[in-house]
Amino acid sequence: MTSQKPILLVIDDKMNMVRLMAKVMRQDATVHTAHCGAAGLRILAREPIDVVLCDLRMPDMDGLDVLRACRRLRPQCEFVLMTAHGTVGTAVEALKLGAYDYLTKPFEPDAARSLLLRALARAESAHPNTDGRLEVLPGVIARSRPMQELADLTRRVADSDATTLLLGETGTGKERIARAVHELSPRVHQRFVALNCAAVPAELLESELFGYKRGAFTGAVAERKGLFEEADCGCLFLDEIGDLRLSLQAKLTRALEERAIRRVGDSIERPVDVRLIAATHRDLESMARNGTFREDLWYRLNVAVLQLPPLRERKDDIDLLAHHFLRLQTERTPQRTIKGFSTAALEALMAFDWPGNVRQLRSAVERACIVTRDETLDLSDLPPELLRETNLIENDASISQCTWAEAIERGRTDAGKRYLEALMRRFDGQVGQAAAQAGVERESFYRLLRKHDVDAAEFRVASTPTPE
Repeated sequence: MTSQKPILLVIDDKMNMVRLMAKVMRQDATVHTAHCGAAGLRILAREPIDVVLCDLRMPDMDGLDVLRACRRLRPQCEFVLMTAHGTVGTAVEALKLGAYDYLTKPFEPDAARSLLLRALARAESAHPNTDGRLEVLPGVIARSRPMQELADLTRRVADSDATTLLLGETGTGKERIARAVHELSPRVHQRFVALNCAAVPAELLESELFGYKRGAFTGAVAERKGLFEEADCGCLFLDEIGDLRLSLQAKLTRALEERAIRRVGDSIERPVDVRLIAATHRDLESMARNGTFREDLWYRLNVAVLQLPPLRERKDDIDLLAHHFLRLQTERTPQRTIKGFSTAALEALMAFDWPGNVRQLRSAVERACIVTRDETLDLSDLPPELLRETNLIENDASISQCTWAEAIERGRTDAGKRYLEALMRRFDGQVGQAAAQAGVERESFYRLLRKHDVDAAEFRVASTPTPE
């Protein structure tokens, strides 16, 4: 957290309880309030909430359902349940789902404040940089356990001068981790030089790395330093090192062993003091066994190894990264006002497996910012393949399980009509049952039916006459 106040969300359908808790906590936190679960989840999707205080019994969904959704939307939030129906079973279930604690109504305001202050303190201690940027390493935003473990190992590796190998799928952020290693190392005040080996033609890589003597080949009209010399006393980062051809792997191995390089066309060896950081998405060990990667170079690289987890294995980071990329995009286009994500959109992001990892997530958020016409990014703004893969292109069976507010939140222009028709089919035209499922009064439900031109009678099952 920063010097700004932490953020508390109070969800309760009783207006007097919401007002009371907002008054009790206004000196300690910025308080957001909601009068139903669906409204609370919308706030949770767009605001960096630290603690949620939620009632157990509400018309649209109960507090345990809100807690489950909270764990998906903002796993870092602390959650406190309020209930006048407190039972051991309810409390145990809430704690199993990840709740911090619970309050049994009626309670003393001072006792509630004391509990909430502890929850806020726990949120602060667990996430000390909660300003929307949780940097576990310089420039690396995360909160998940796999990334916390990677950050701890990275700091230890950075303190040494060992050759470092970064392994991970494409798009996992290997160059960002390489820069973090450099920035945490004793060489931080020296140069960090980066090269993507796959982006340079094979015939040019040798001169790019080691430099060349004048006249070494056609076009070599002047002597030139290579990247090893450019990075002298600093760090050289070679991305996609698995793409190096075998002859160049031999020269690289010698350079690492001798701490010296020889320019193309030159007979003079030049000492260099370079820390090598290499990265690849390939399985170098298997390549070394089948002869497509030099075994001696593999041993030189396999000293300090950092394995980057794919995004599908660190889902706790998805909402954090999505909001970070949204913030970056809105900073670049200040004329657009985009406040956050709808609940449905954020759940879609959380459900996707992200084969392209962090890079793909960033592209998806940038695309959504470009195509949206609203202040909130919704399902319809996300890439179609994401919705197909996560089965979030709704059908009647799924939408009929939702409340009215949730159905509208899903963002389709015809969601209201489709939702009402799905409810009528599910309950055979019985308005009372459908209204209860929707979480609205019967009279209000009738008004919705008229507004969306849905005739309940069309969905009623004709009764069969009883034979005499």
